[in-house]
Amino acid sequence: MSTLTAFPNVPRILTQTLSEFVEQQITEQGLADETEYFAKLAEDERQRRITAYYEREIQKGLESGPPIPVTPEFWDELNAEIEQAYHEKRKGHSA
Repeated sequence: MSTLTAFPNVPRILTQTLSEFVEQQITEQGLADETEYFAKLAEDERQRRITAYYEREIQKGLESGPPIPVTPEFWDELNAEIEQAYHEKRKGHSA
């Protein structure tokens, strides 16, 4: 069976070579069909972008200035600030 006809849902823009590559990847990865293959490609790309986002955010944090000690007191103060901001915002909505 021709690989181009083996995957009727694959857009016809794939060349014979790419279609054969997709078929090989499906077999090697133990996937059910081309739909699962393309879904996996999309999920892999989504995960890659998420990872890249967090890596950029971590880098920004590292470059943002000198480190500060993160102690239990730091977390207590941060939580207090968040609670205060939350309550102030709630007061504004209830008025």
